[in-house]
Amino acid sequence: MKKLFSLTGAAALILVPSVANAHTSLASAVPANGSVVTSWPKQLVLNFGEPLELVSGKQVNFVQVTNSNAEALNDGPIKVTSNQIVVPVLPDKTPGLVLVNYRVAAADGHVVDGEYTFSFGLNDTTSNPPITQSTVHAHGINKNTAVYGATTVLIVLGLLFGLWAYRRRKA
Repeated sequence: MKKLFSLTGAAALILVPSVANAHTSLASAVPANGSVVTSWPKQLVLNFGEPLELVSGKQVNFVQVTNSNAEALNDGPIKVTSNQIVVPVLPDKTPGLVLVNYRVAAADGHVVDGEYTFSFGLNDTTSNPPITQSTVHAHGINKNTAVYGATTVLIVLGLLFGLWAYRRRKA
């Protein structure tokens, strides 16, 4: 019987999925999230908390800059070095909210997408307040991990109990 419980404990530890919360996130940006800029930048710089994935010959990290008229403002390929992305942008004359969407792959392989905003050419932010909180959605994270883990443990325990009862009845 002790052997059965040892086996059950080992199976539970092996089969319960572990939750990895160490995903990269946007640490800072220029222009900053929620800021108001009066002169249009030539490029945007996004700094992440961890180094980003670099694959020779492939683009695995993406950034899209859009003005308040929903016009794409990217001007050529982005440049990724370690944990920083530099995004060249076209000149913009449209005042209003600028949306920066990103989808990046951390060096550990986890893909994270999110967005942030800043305002261009608006001195009065009360008419169109900037969003001051970035939204990050990490792909590959399942919020039901505890449910799946508990279900797995219960199934394994049920199978082991069935095996034990069957062997005991045979003997």
